[in-house]
Formats: sequence, C-alpha cells, structure tokens
Amino acid sequence: MGLQKHINLFNYALDSVFAHKSRTIAITASLMIAIMVLGSVAFLTDGLEQEAELSASFAPDITIQYLQGGRQVPIPLSYTQDITRIADVDIVPRAWGYIYHHNKLYTIMGIDVRRMPIPKEIGFAISSGRFLEPNDSGKALIGNSFARTFGIRAGERLQLYDQKMKPYEYTVAGIFDAKVQLYTADLIVIPIEDAIKFLEMDNDHATDLCVYLRDPAQTIAVATKISNQLPNLRVLTRQVLRDALLAAYGARSGFVSVVWFILLIAVVLIAWNHTSAVSTETRREVGILKALGFSITDILEVRLLECIILGLFSASVGIFLSILFDVYLGAPVISDFMLGWASVYPEFPLPVMIKLDTVATLYAVAVFPLLLGSLTPSWYSAIEEPDVAIRGV
Repeated sequence: MGLQKHINLFNYALDSVFAHKSRTIAITASLMIAIMVLGSVAFLTDGLEQEAELSASFAPDITIQYLQGGRQVPIPLSYTQDITRIADVDIVPRAWGYIYHHNKLYTIMGIDVRRMPIPKEIGFAISSGRFLEPNDSGKALIGNSFARTFGIRAGERLQLYDQKMKPYEYTVAGIFDAKVQLYTADLIVIPIEDAIKFLEMDNDHATDLCVYLRDPAQTIAVATKISNQLPNLRVLTRQVLRDALLAAYGARSGFVSVVWFILLIAVVLIAWNHTSAVSTETRREVGILKALGFSITDILEVRLLECIILGLFSASVGIFLSILFDVYLGAPVISDFMLGWASVYPEFPLPVMIKLDTVATLYAVAVFPLLLGSLTPSWYSAIEEPDVAIRGV
C-alpha cells in the first residue's frame, strides 16, 4: 500500500510538471543552459587533463633548461659533462623552435636519433614510412593531422621557411601517430643537426637537455643535486611538468565555471520566484489536496518529486547538448579560451572525455539548486489551511 501511494504521488507530480507549463519552461530552459555550459567545460577539461598527464608520462625524467636574466636561452652542451659528473644519467639534447606554416604555428624539433629512447617509449607509432635513422639528413617526421591537412604522404617533399624566409626542403621519411594529439598535432621532427641549422643555433648549443635516469625512483634526488650545484639551470621533473599543465587547465576551467555559477544562481532565483508566486489556482489545488486527505508530507513529497523530474530532465538534455557542442561543433569560444593559442594552433580533434563522476556531478548540481529554491516556498504553501487556500484569500 505504501509503495502504491508513492507511485500515485509520482504520477501526480509528473502531471503537475506538464500542467504548469510556464514554470516548467522557465526552470528547464535556464537549467539546461547552465548544465550545457558546465558540461562542455567539464568534459573538455577532463580531456585536456588526460592529454596533459599522457604528455607528461612521455616526457623525459628531467628536462634541463638554461636561464639568462630569468629567460630561457640555448644551453651549452658542455653542461652535459657537468651533469654526468653529478649523477650517472643519459642526456639527450634537443633543438626546437616555432615556425609559421600557412598562417599556423608549428613546432620544429630536432632530436639526436643515436641517443634518444626508442619511438614507442615516447609515444610514437609510425603509421606510414619509417622513423628517423642515425645517418639521416634532410629527413622529417610529421604527424597524421599535419599530413591530412596538407595532403602529404611518406616519401614526398616538405618545404619550410625559417625566420628569414629562407626555404628548406625535407623528405618526409614517415608519418607518425601519437596518443597525445594536443602536443603532437603541430610537431615536425627532424635530425638535431638539421634543426640547429634551420634555427640558426651554434653547433655546441641545444634548446634543452633531456635527462633519462637508470632508476626513476631517484628523480627528485638527482634533480635536487643538479639544481643545487648548477643554480643557473632550470630543472624540471616529469611530475613538475604534469602539475604545471594540470594547474593551467584547471585555472582556465575555473574562470569559465564562474559563468556557470552565475547561471546556477539564476536558476535558484527562478525556482524560488515561481514557487513563491503561487497563483490562486495553485493555492486552490493545494487546499483541495489537503481536503482530500493529503498530508503536509505528501504535498512536500509532490514538490520534491517535481524538482527531481525537472532536474533530471534538464540535466539529461543539457549533458546531451554539451556533448554535441564539444564533439560535433568543436566547442567554439570555450575551446579558444581553454586552449589559449587556438587561433594560431593547427586544428586537431578536441580531447573530450566523459567521466561517470563528472556526469553524476552534473546531475547533482541540476537537482539540488531546484530543491534549495523550492523548499521554503513549498513549505509555506503546504502548511496553509485548506479553507483559506480554496477561497484564495
């Protein structure tokens, strides 16, 4: 009998949602917009954070940069000897910089093929052609997105221009695919000797040094020794890079969430207003229900069920719209803000990630504000005397 009573109350609450169309439309429309904004930011943030963690996992154990006047400048290769005297490590120099190619910003990176880890250890998978070999010169590796954008295949020629608009030609040795699209969509890999020439660097300098430890558990200890004995170097562990990337995306999502917070407050106020401004018809309805034997608890339960129905429906539609917005529309405006450099960065599939705990949170923030905004007005409506409510005085 008790279960049937709750079923009847649910059916009545569902009918009430459809009966009060203006209230339903006002609450669901505003709540759907709020959930769509929050969901879009949350799914994109989760995807970016996953990309950041993956990229950090493929980074060297320690990255070392040379500072001059607080700014990074090319590091002399003589520091490799100083570092190896401090700790028994493998050091791989890199030379990299940025170039404009068809009005987009790309990263050209030179690696020491003889000393670098094997491709799979840094997240590279060759989908066409081959990886760079120790004796290669004038060869290049490009990512799948770059190859698709410009219609380039393995074995074809690629022409790039340095900062003085001097042309350099490279043969595409291979096309790679990587798990981390965020940091490889713009990547062009060439031998370090070619990169030093292209970037007009001295042969005895590199952009930074990648340090690989035989025992990764000693990373912090080794990094501390290097930092203490060579204070003019910036020593970045893999964990530091990961934390910096996560902090950057977390801060940006926080700014966008402020907009969502404002929208959510608006939803609470709308729910409060519509529940407080009880019309004569609604008051008469409550009076009739009480006259028919409905208790205050039953009426509050009906209002509670109405909030849950409105919240779940609005959240479901809002989540669906946020997925469409991120996946199929590319999250315009929001993605530009989250990525920062999107106006000059090459296009790539946005890293959207849908986590169950994020979805659960979206449903929770859709239902609880409605309960908060409706609880007090519903209580005052429920405790009103039946005869007063029916007469509407």
